[in-house]
Amino acid sequence: MNAAALGNLAVLTLTNPAEAARRLLSLRPGREVLWLAFFLAVVLNGLVQVGIENLIPIPDGEPVPASDPLVLNLVRSAGAMLFSILAFLIIGRFLGGSGQFEDIMVLTVWLQYLQIGALLITLVITIALPFMMLMFLLATALISLYVTLHFLNEAHEFQSLWKSFGVIVLSALVAVPFVLVLTPSGPV
Repeated sequence: MNAAALGNLAVLTLTNPAEAARRLLSLRPGREVLWLAFFLAVVLNGLVQVGIENLIPIPDGEPVPASDPLVLNLVRSAGAMLFSILAFLIIGRFLGGSGQFEDIMVLTVWLQYLQIGALLITLVITIALPFMMLMFLLATALISLYVTLHFLNEAHEFQSLWKSFGVIVLSALVAVPFVLVLTPSGPV
């Protein structure tokens, strides 16, 4: 795929996520390509997080939060992404879906790349207009939810966005204890 095709697929993902999911699922990349794309997404996400930590201005008088080591962030990011793929797969099948690991992985990795792009845009805008950061992060979260609903619906062949919503909610309920365990500086 060239840059123009990727750009078109990104636009299609935002305008018609179900069709984008069908196109992504029809690609059938090999396992090596999938795992390489997975780890590249983890590294790019880590770089964006470092950029956010170091480039977002902190208001005067606010304490500077301590940053975790980069390797820990990468391991945490990889674990969270892999856990979400497995949760979407297992819970989706529990609810009657027929998705395969590779199907969920393709769609999750693609969504991760789009989220990285959205975070980069948010970072650039936030440097210029810091008060816009929360609005862009909220918009990214809502669009990601919308796309994920359609992606899970296509991967599991549910024919119902409500079942996809159930997968997301149940996956989140299962994930919360694991996320807390993976976050040593968290509230626990």
